[in-house]
This record gives sequence, C-alpha cells and structure tokens, in this order.
Amino acid sequence: MTVASGGAGASGDFAADSPVAPSPGAGLNSGEFDELTMIVPQRPGVDGRIGSDKPARADVPVQGATDGSSVVRPGRPDAVNGIPRGVFPAYRRATANLAVVRPNCGLTWPLLAGIGKVESNHASSGRVDVAGTTRGKLLGPTLNGKGGTGRIVDTDKGRYDSDKVFDRAVGPMQIIPGVWSEFGADGNGDGFRNPNNVYDAVTTVAVYLCSEGDDLKRPMDLVSALLRYQHSKDFVATVLRWMRVYSKNAVLVPNAKGNLSTPKPTGNADRKVDPREVPDVPDDPKATPKPTAKPTGKPSIPDPIDTPTGHPTKPTRPPTDRPTNPPTDTPTPTPTPTPTPTDPPTDTPTPTPSETPSGSPCAVEANPTPCTQGSGSHG
Repeated sequence: MTVASGGAGASGDFAADSPVAPSPGAGLNSGEFDELTMIVPQRPGVDGRIGSDKPARADVPVQGATDGSSVVRPGRPDAVNGIPRGVFPAYRRATANLAVVRPNCGLTWPLLAGIGKVESNHASSGRVDVAGTTRGKLLGPTLNGKGGTGRIVDTDKGRYDSDKVFDRAVGPMQIIPGVWSEFGADGNGDGFRNPNNVYDAVTTVAVYLCSEGDDLKRPMDLVSALLRYQHSKDFVATVLRWMRVYSKNAVLVPNAKGNLSTPKPTGNADRKVDPREVPDVPDDPKATPKPTAKPTGKPSIPDPIDTPTGHPTKPTRPPTDRPTNPPTDTPTPTPTPTPTPTDPPTDTPTPTPSETPSGSPCAVEANPTPCTQGSGSHG
C-alpha cells in the first residue's frame, strides 16, 4: 500500500479504494492530506486535547475504513494484536447499531478498535465487569489548559468526571462531558447511557464519527472524521495503523484482573499515540491454531450478539458499576468427556452470525437528559 509521510510537502500518491479514476474521496495525495489538517478547525478533540499540525512520526497509511474477519479466534494472552474478550463485542455491536441508523456511513469494527486501543488500551486491557462497565473510573487529565490539553471549564457539575472545576475525558473511549451530552448513546440496550460502559462509549464514538454524513470507506472522509475527533497527524496515523492490524488478524485475549488505579490529576487512562509503536502483524500468522477435533469447552469466538427488534426494554433496575459477584476472566468448567466422533469436525469454525443492534443508539440516562442523536460535530 502506498502511504504518505506525515511531513508537510511530502511526495507520493495514496492507493485508491477502487480502480476508478481519482476523485476527492477515492484517494489522497500527501498534499491533500496536509490540506485537510488545515481545513478541519483546531479545537479540543473528543478527549479534550488540543490539536497539532506537527508531522506524524511515521508514515500515514491513508485508506478507507477496512473491515475485519467474521471469525476472531483466541490468541496468546500477550498477543500484540489481541483485544480483550470483555471489550471486543462492544466494537462489533456498535458497528451493527450504526449499520441500522447510518447505513451509508461505512463504519467498521477495526476502526473503532483502533480508537479504543489509542484512547485507553481497550479499557486498560479489559478491566470491565460482566456488563462491560469499567472496574473503577477511567479519567483523562484535568482539562485546565496545561500539558497539551484544552481549557474546558466544568460543564457537567462533576456528574461524569467528579470534577466541578474543570472537565475531564471519561471512560474507555475518553469522551469529554460536552460531547457525551450531545452524542451519548445506549449501546447495549439496557435503557441507560453510561460513559464508563464500553458498549455505550463505543457506540457514542460511532455516532460521532457518522454525524457529518461521511462515508468512512472513502479515504478523505475517514481522515476528515478522525481529524475532527483529534486534530493530530500522529493520532490519525496511529489509529489507521491499528485498524490495519485488527483488519488483518485480531485475536481474543483474556481480560486483565483487578480494578483501575485511582485517577490522578494527570489521569489514569493508558493512552499511547505513537504510530512507531504499532506492530506489523502478518495476514495469517501460523501461531494462530485451528480448532482441534476434540472440543475444549472454551468457545473460539464470542457468543452471538442478541438480535433486538426495537427499542430496548427498560430494565427492572439499572446496572451497577460493579457486579454483585466478581466476574471470572476465563471459563472454568470442564466439559463432561464425550466419545470421539466418528467424523471429525471441520477445520474451520462457524462464522459469527451477522450482528444486529440490541437497542437504540439513543436512550435515556439514569438521570434523564434530552436524548438526541447528534447530527453535527460538537462545538
């Protein structure tokens, strides 16, 4: 794939999505990429950080949003291309939700996973409970105008970020309260919106990315959307590189144990924006084993996502920040041995069924606020 350097004035063309003649959305050259960084207003991003026109520290693989495999197998716990089991379904479900309400957006789960990796390392390596809510609060730095952050005076009275002086980015996707109030979504169909819940947070980011009518399969539209999200060439380069990794070969890894650390003024989100640290992952590494003839009792793919038919039904009680019984990270029951089948099972697993949304991306909160699906970028 042809890429462009993050530096201004670099040469080279970008590969188009299709073999048609170049158009504003079918491909970009480096000059057009640099021009986009000037067109998109410099303002605090979704996580409250100030934009930058500094060159990216690695080439930017500009392309449209790419999709991933319908089957994602378990990998080694330390796999660099791993996504925690408790977080991965949120990326898939948010994509399914938006395919219904924004069918022409071109959103893909590897794109959302790339953002989740950058913003919090997938909720600090999957420190979420059985409902997908982080075990403790995940906060960004105090947005007081220092350390590369915007100066955003409190807008939520500390409701989400526990800070009544300045705002802070909240949750696994690091969303500032102002953006949450406009785009906050219910991604798991429980009837509530919670920025600390990975399903709700990821679906909110999906709604935000699709709010301008872009087709994210087109390179220019995708880059524009990411620059609105965070006006930084390094951010764009890092997200696109992780998207490429997950599109090639994502694997499932166990959730991390324990709770999140207590947030400091500098935050406790494991955020890394350096495109040079994104690994190269082969399309089909031999290290990924195929299922054996004898089942192990441990599923090779996540359980299929529920197929809803309408708006979510309000639960009898709202979800809590922590489950009543702490979740286990890996299944422990051992299946009862069964006779070896005469005909061995097929070598390839059954693909995950196509996912459809489990609820409306727009729902009520525990403390109701007007619920609107954002139709424009936040100010």
